[in-house]
This record gives sequence, C-alpha cells and structure tokens, in this order.
Amino acid sequence: MEFLKNTFLFRLFRQDKLLFTVIIIYMACVFYHVLKQREEFPFFLYGMYSLKEKPQDTYTAYSIKVDDTEIKYSKLRDAQRELITSTVDHAAPLLAEGKLSKEDENKFKVWLMNYCLDMRMTSDSRMDVIKLSCNYDSAGQVKILTKEPVYSYVAK
Repeated sequence: MEFLKNTFLFRLFRQDKLLFTVIIIYMACVFYHVLKQREEFPFFLYGMYSLKEKPQDTYTAYSIKVDDTEIKYSKLRDAQRELITSTVDHAAPLLAEGKLSKEDENKFKVWLMNYCLDMRMTSDSRMDVIKLSCNYDSAGQVKILTKEPVYSYVAK
C-alpha cells in the first residue's frame, strides 16, 4: 500500500478534500455512463469505434483524381477525409441514379472540385471520381476488382 501514497488522488485527498470529492464523483458518473453505453466527454466509448461490420464479398470506395494525381486519403486530416468520403459515398449513388437535379449536381461537382483544389493549393482544372469495387485478399490487403468512372468535371 506504500505505492498509493505517491498517487495523484492520494495527494489530492490529503491537500484538498473538496476537489478530491468532485473528481471522485465525476469519475463515478463517467463510469456509470460507460456502463449505460453513453458517451461522456472527454472520454469516448470503445464501442463507438468498434462496431462489428459484417463481412462482404465486395466493398465500394471512391477515388478522386485531380488531373492525374490521386488524392491520398491517408494524408488528409481526419475532418477533411471524413467530409470528402462521407459526402461522396452519399452523393455518388444519387448521381448514378439521376436523383439529383442538374442544379444540385452541378453545385456538388463545383464544391467537391473547389474543396479538393483548396487542399492541394493548386489550380488544376479536371477532376475524376472513380467508383472502386474492392475486397480483401488472404493477407488482408485491399484488392481492387473493378474501376468505374462516376463522373468527370472540368472547371470553367
């Protein structure tokens, strides 16, 4: 029990019992929320990031090329990557099915082009969005099965 005397909580208990009580109550509340599977700032539940995904034969992903340079999602900040991938994942099927008006379709293409150009700090004028059908090989590596162009956009 000698090692407990060097802990932060033990020292806090000896110096400031009120603050110690507040921290212990907060920790108890966080633990309660974890048991109820609620998110409590600044702690995030492991389950939030570990939902099981059912195995599939193929997965769909989208590749974006500005001129001939493919945007590497791994080099983007999390917020940028999430904004691009979630938006394209949602909009590409709508584009393919013709469910967007011409005005909305054009607004989306202009926005995506400008957003990608802002990240690269270039003034290129052509963007291609490509639908990839992928699966995983036995070594766990991604294998691209097919590439289908979704659309090309040339800035005016």
